[in-house]
Amino acid sequence: MSRTIRIRNTEDAVAVVAAMATKAIAEGNHPGHDLETVGHRMTSDAILDRIRISYDRHIANGKTPKDAVIAVGQNLVGVYCDRAGIPTK
Repeated sequence: MSRTIRIRNTEDAVAVVAAMATKAIAEGNHPGHDLETVGHRMTSDAILDRIRISYDRHIANGKTPKDAVIAVGQNLVGVYCDRAGIPTK
């Protein structure tokens, strides 16, 4: 099943990236990284600001909203996992 996500502005992108990254990390079932815990971390002002800045930078560099969301999300999950000691595939 595919779903359509509409990104009309930066704030839409921030919400989508935070939600999708949270879900992806929590689905790994690593101790201490359940949906609620990861969601709390992802919705901190510092993380949301970093998502916003990164998304805007990708857009300014010519990426489409879809490609910018993917790039920011991949980076966010990678950094989170690296800092938390969670192995990535």
